[in-house]
Amino acid sequence: MRKKKVMMVGSAEKSNGGVASAIKVMKKMTCWNEYSCYWLGTQIQGNYLLKLRYCITAYVIALFKIWKYDIIHFHTVPGKICLIIQMPIFLLALLGNKKIIMHIHVGNQLADHTHNSLFIWCLKHCNLIILLAKTWEKKFKEWFPMITIPTTTLYNAYEPVESISYQNRDKTILLAAHLNENKGYSILLKAFQRIYYNFPDWKLIILGDGEVEKAQKMADELKISDRTTFTGYITGKDKIQYFQKASIYCMCSYQEGFPMVILEAWGYGIPVISTPVGGLPDVIKEKKNVCIFEFGNDIMLAEKLTDLITSPELRQNMSEYSISFVNKIFSIEKINDELDSIYSKL
Repeated sequence: MRKKKVMMVGSAEKSNGGVASAIKVMKKMTCWNEYSCYWLGTQIQGNYLLKLRYCITAYVIALFKIWKYDIIHFHTVPGKICLIIQMPIFLLALLGNKKIIMHIHVGNQLADHTHNSLFIWCLKHCNLIILLAKTWEKKFKEWFPMITIPTTTLYNAYEPVESISYQNRDKTILLAAHLNENKGYSILLKAFQRIYYNFPDWKLIILGDGEVEKAQKMADELKISDRTTFTGYITGKDKIQYFQKASIYCMCSYQEGFPMVILEAWGYGIPVISTPVGGLPDVIKEKKNVCIFEFGNDIMLAEKLTDLITSPELRQNMSEYSISFVNKIFSIEKINDELDSIYSKL
């Protein structure tokens, strides 16, 4: 029997962000070749001309290629811009009577879209809805009772990385993000300022673009800039070195789907301090793979940082547990089998 063929529709392969990262890992699964997957990039960061060129190119490719595929797997978010960009391909999929998957790459943001008529229309016209965590599958059914389309959960897969012995780490606290208000970088800066004089040999490193100048100005005002480094957006070996050497990773976000960067941090064996954001409540265990603090609470974050900094044994235990945990629950092989099951049953 012929294997079904799958077209993936989402952020372009050259783009940054969680959606592209998730698809890149999928591309390394055996499913990718077994289902003759094709990645159709519809969105990319850049100027308007570049974005427009990607859209138009995607539409032309879809017009000629979509008929060859059985399943059209949309990686999307509920925002109207994303939905409008993907809509011509969605309509082609309907016209071709294709099986349509809506893979929703957000979490608590879903609550803001219960009256989003375009989003609801798309949900009603697909064949399967994939959520990033069991938490969000449950909430989705509460928030969207009008949707009777089947739902399922598929965790993002983790791509194995090379970690180093925890004893060889630098005394650094790491955050990697596109800096904006949602990422809560100001909370981390305030928390670091609270412990700054207690631990003079510890440093804060922030990777990523976005509101870098604003963050640097805040670090200056808090008088912590001499031990706070902003690298800007980096990839490859430079990024790997920062992750390999970090002793603590902080996630301060208010809204996420299932943060890929946490899987990365676990893979590198970095003890994580985080808000209970996105799908993390599905899998977190306090002082095993994470130390949780309340959204926006820099005092509590400072306390958690102090707990970890003053307890090398706890950090060592969390490092070892996190590596084992992420390889067990989020392995490419495990998520591949679940995706294979989804496609074969559709």
